[in-house]
Amino acid sequence: MPTEYTAITKLSDEYKEMDLVIGFDELTKHIRNISGGDNGGINNMAIYCRLLKTEDFARSLSHKQLHGENKTYGEYLGSKNTIEAIQDKICYNYSSKHETLTISFTDKSPVIASQMLDSLTAQLQDIITRHRQATADSALQNARRYLSEVSSQYKQAQREYATFADSHKGNSIQRVRQDKEALRLKVDDTKKIYNNAIKEYTRQKSLKQRSYMSFAVIQDNSVPQRPNKHLIGYLFGFNILALLLTRAAIRLKTIRLNELKKIQLGDYFSPWVLTAAIWGIVLGLYYALDTGLYPITEQFYYCLALWLPLFCASAIITYILTTERLEIGDWILHGRGIDVNIKIFHFFFIVSLIITPLYVYRVYQIVTMFGTEDLLNNVRVLAVHGGGQGFLNYSVVINQALFIVALWAHPRLSTWKVVAVGIACLMNALAIMEKGSMLFVFLCIAFVLYKKRFIRLRSIILSAAVIVVAFFFFNLARAVDDSEYQQNETLINFFAQYALSPPVAFCQLMPDITPQFGTNTFETVYLFLRRFGVDVVVKEKLQDFVLVPMPTNVYTIFQPFYIDFGYRGIAFFAIIYGVVSGYLYRLFRNGNATGTCLYTYGVYVLIMQFYQENIFLSLVFILQFTIFITLFTQQKLRLSWEK
Repeated sequence: MPTEYTAITKLSDEYKEMDLVIGFDELTKHIRNISGGDNGGINNMAIYCRLLKTEDFARSLSHKQLHGENKTYGEYLGSKNTIEAIQDKICYNYSSKHETLTISFTDKSPVIASQMLDSLTAQLQDIITRHRQATADSALQNARRYLSEVSSQYKQAQREYATFADSHKGNSIQRVRQDKEALRLKVDDTKKIYNNAIKEYTRQKSLKQRSYMSFAVIQDNSVPQRPNKHLIGYLFGFNILALLLTRAAIRLKTIRLNELKKIQLGDYFSPWVLTAAIWGIVLGLYYALDTGLYPITEQFYYCLALWLPLFCASAIITYILTTERLEIGDWILHGRGIDVNIKIFHFFFIVSLIITPLYVYRVYQIVTMFGTEDLLNNVRVLAVHGGGQGFLNYSVVINQALFIVALWAHPRLSTWKVVAVGIACLMNALAIMEKGSMLFVFLCIAFVLYKKRFIRLRSIILSAAVIVVAFFFFNLARAVDDSEYQQNETLINFFAQYALSPPVAFCQLMPDITPQFGTNTFETVYLFLRRFGVDVVVKEKLQDFVLVPMPTNVYTIFQPFYIDFGYRGIAFFAIIYGVVSGYLYRLFRNGNATGTCLYTYGVYVLIMQFYQENIFLSLVFILQFTIFITLFTQQKLRLSWEK
C-alpha cells in the first residue's frame, strides 16, 4: 500500500447576484430575477466538475512549476501517461443540496499535494473568470450592435413621419389621416424599442465593469498531516473473510455427500431467489415502461455483476454448510407458532401502549406550533431535519420487534395483541410520514401468512399493487397543497421515482474523497465516536438529491459500499450480506425462534435492496432490534459464571 497524502478544499458558488434591472418594468424585473440574469452558462458547479476532468485542464497543471523544485509537475511525475496520471489524482464531490464542490489532489508528498491543489483552484478560477469576461464582452458588443440598428430604425421612422406630415398639411382626407396615424404609431413603437435597447446597453456595460471572483473557498487547503492508509480496516476485512473460509473448510470436511443430496435450496423467500427476483423485476420494468428516466450506465451493471453471483454463492454455501436439524413445516405449518418469553413480551407490550401515543402526540405537538396548513408535509420535514424525541424514539424499534414476534407466536398470543402492535407500528410510520415503515408492516404480514399457508404468492402480488396505489395518494397528501408536485405527479412517475430511479441515480455517484475509512458505510460508528469527542467526519442524514430527470435521493444498496471502497467494496459486502442472509435463513429453516424473527426483518432488507442500504446505515437500530428479538424469544435468561 503506497504512502499517499490527500489535500482537500471546498468551494461554494457564492456569487449569486440579482440581475441589473434598472429602468425595466416590474414584470420584466421579476422574470429576469427568476431566470438568474447573466449568471447562467459556465457559472454552474456541475460544469466546474466537467472542467476538472478534461485533458486540457490536466495538461495545463502538468506545466505548473513546483515551489522549491527546479521542475514542473509533469517532469516531477516522470510518467509517459502524465495527463492520465494527473486526472487520476484529481477527485471531486458535488453537493447539489448545499451547492458546494469538494476537490482533492493526491500525491506521495503532502507538500506537493497541497501546492498542486492551490494551482488547481487558481486555474479553475482563472478559466471561469476568463469565460465570464468573454461572455460579458460578447453581450456588450451584441447590445451595442442592436442599439445601433434600432437607433437607425427609430430615426428612419421619424424622417418618414416628418416628410409625410409636411407634404400633407391641411389635408383632411380620411385615408391621409389614417396613413399619418400609422406612421406616428410606428414612431412610438420604434421609440419604445430604442429606449429598451439603451437600457440593455447600459445594463451590459455595467455588468462588464464589474469585477468579482467566480466562487468562494469555504474550506481552506492545508498540508495533509496523515497519509491515506487504512491498513487496520483492510486487515479487519480480510480477517473476516479468512474466518469465514476457515469455518467453511472445517464444516466441509465433516459433511457427507449423501447429506448434500438431501438439502433443499429453499423457496421464493430464500435470499438468493429474492435477490435475483428483485433485480430482475426492477430492470425488467425499467426497460418495459416508458418513464423517461436517464439511461443506466456501466457503473451500475458492473456493481450488479459483482453483487449477484457473490451474494448468491456465499448465501447458498453458508446455508449448506451450517447445521440442519428440522424443516420449517414441522413447527409452523401445524399452527403452534414460536415460543416466546411471555413475561418479557407483556412488559414491553405495556411499555409500547404507553410510549407510542406519547411519541405521536409529541411529534404533532411540535408540528402544530407552525400551524395546521400543510401539516403532513411539515411532519416529514420534522422527521428529516428535526431532533429526536429522547426515550420515546425507542417506540419504533420496540414496536417492530413486538410485531414480528407476535405474528410468528400467534395463536399462542391472542389476535388483538397482534393487531394492537401492528397499529402501533403504523402510528409510528404516520408520525414521521415514512413509507418504509408502512411497507415493513405489509411485507412482514405477507411473509408470515405465506409461510403459514394462509395466502399464496398471487395474493401478495395483488396486495402489493394496491399498496403502490395507496402510497401514491399518501405521497400526494403529504405534499404542499396546490404545489406543482401535486399538479404534475402521475402514478407512473411515482412508481418510476421510488422503484426505478435508484439504479439510475446510483450511476451519478462519485467515490468519496474524505480521507477516512468507510465514512459512509460506518456512518453510525463515526457518529458514536463524535459524541465522545473524537474528531471524525460524519455525513448528514439527508442525502443529496440528483435529477434523473426527476429528483431522487436513494441510490440502491450499493451506495455506501461503492463510494467508500469502489468495486472492491461491492464484492466484499456482497459476501458479508450473503453469509449473514444464508445463516439466518438456515436458522429460519431449522425452526430457531430468534433466527426466524431476524430473518423476517432480513426479508424486508433484501426486498428493499433496490432502494437503499438498511443494515450498515442503521447499525444502532439493528443492534437494538436484535437485542429486543433475543429478549422476546428466549425462554430462560440468566447470568452465570464459574469460579
